[in-house]
Amino acid sequence: MAYFSNNGSDLYYSVMGAGPPVLMIAGFTSDSASWAPITETLARHHKLILLDNRGAGRSQDFKGPLSFDHYADDCVALLDHLGIRSASLIGHSMGGMISMQVAARVPERVEKVILAATSPLGLTRSRNVIDHVVALREAGVADELWLRSLFHWLFAPAFFEDPRAIEAGIAMSIAYPYRQTLPNMRAQCDALQSVDLSTTLDKISVDCLLLLGEQDLLFPPEHAINSVSTNQRIEPQILKNAGHSLHWDNPAGFTDAALSFLSP
Repeated sequence: MAYFSNNGSDLYYSVMGAGPPVLMIAGFTSDSASWAPITETLARHHKLILLDNRGAGRSQDFKGPLSFDHYADDCVALLDHLGIRSASLIGHSMGGMISMQVAARVPERVEKVILAATSPLGLTRSRNVIDHVVALREAGVADELWLRSLFHWLFAPAFFEDPRAIEAGIAMSIAYPYRQTLPNMRAQCDALQSVDLSTTLDKISVDCLLLLGEQDLLFPPEHAINSVSTNQRIEPQILKNAGHSLHWDNPAGFTDAALSFLSP
């Protein structure tokens, strides 16, 4: 296991594959393990740097607040730790918001960006959904119940046609040894509630692919595309047969789009 220190905390990361570097930034309540359906394919072409965000996975023993400024600092510090001058970024959902922050702040450190299932400003409904799920957990609802509630917002309708897939997903989430603690889940949720990257958008000067799930309920494609329309460097693409967790719903489609965009 590998850790690096930043702002008084030890943060977990792993590296796999070879080729041009790609820093992969997970979404809300997720960590580096969430990229599992696509890492093997991407690692055949790229050096993948998988980060557990501050407050998630194996980076939960942290000091200080959770904010998007701190998340962006952690990403740049990891590149410094590894001696990487610049890298491409792939960020999912909240990780996409972090990627926007990094690309706007240090464009010289960023080659290309894939913004997956995200936008600079989430819908009020989507923020309420996340807050509600955290509140269910805070109220002592059984893990199985709040996870079922969350799953309906994460996955495409086809996922729910197979009861075995649902039960396996819930069991895997409950058994995961590094799942996010409740205090850290609340802290991460609170950071999401206040973030607005609308003004950051115009500072992004690198090529970005906005990859959206056709059936995403949290970041509907029409909303996400409209939210980035002022920046011509951001190219939208809609992935069919996919909801919010598009790299789980359609991993082959995700990797095809990613490799095509990241190629020189």
